[in-house]
Amino acid sequence: MRAHLIHCSYHKCLTVYYGRVMDALFNRCQPWGRGFRHFNSHLDDFYGGFEAHRVASVNNRTLDLDRLGNFRISRFIRDPRDLIVSGYFYHKRGAEEWVRIDSPTAADWYFANGLVPEGLRDAGSSFAEYLQAIPEEEGLLAELEFRKNHLESMAQWPTGHPDIVTFRYEDILGNEVTVFRELFDFYGLSPLERGLGRWFAKRYSIRKRSADPHIRNPASGQWRKHFTPRVKQAFDAEYSGLIRQLEYPAD
Repeated sequence: MRAHLIHCSYHKCLTVYYGRVMDALFNRCQPWGRGFRHFNSHLDDFYGGFEAHRVASVNNRTLDLDRLGNFRISRFIRDPRDLIVSGYFYHKRGAEEWVRIDSPTAADWYFANGLVPEGLRDAGSSFAEYLQAIPEEEGLLAELEFRKNHLESMAQWPTGHPDIVTFRYEDILGNEVTVFRELFDFYGLSPLERGLGRWFAKRYSIRKRSADPHIRNPASGQWRKHFTPRVKQAFDAEYSGLIRQLEYPAD
């Protein structure tokens, strides 16, 4: 029985890049096949539809492995502190429609599994306008609130599972073709699919798309510049254990 191929990542952790590669490989090059679909964070839609696709991806969630049958899961992770920084600047500039919704509700953000920050609920504005109106330190704390469900899901994944492979954002950048070669081997793709996939991985790499509006600054360790003592204290109070679990440096 062929394994269900599933990819799990996080907002601002190469989701668009992975999607471009898989869309090109499975939708454009093989329009007759079962194709690739990204479900964002729509968990119910994912469980109801992942089996219909050759590759399915979902963001910001932990999956119930017992509901997946025979599977191969790839995961992309990134230093959670850099996710906070990257997300803050991305949301502040109003890059997507959902961050421009006035007075968003939990239902508005279900597709991203995001938590509406308390300050935003009081402000009655959009997330982008709220971040533009407050100091950076407050904005980073708001982004930390928004990411609560994401970060908690990171901690819930099992370690050492033979059918789950994890790649770090920090190790992927600059090594996209090598990483995707390993990924395609893990998926068990055909030689032709592996060759095409590596070509698309190179074509859509960060280096090739430096002007992409989704890409602000892909460098690692940005949190050291932007985290004030107050932000670091707030993060560490909730997620210092996650940093140790993921084996990122504490400082």
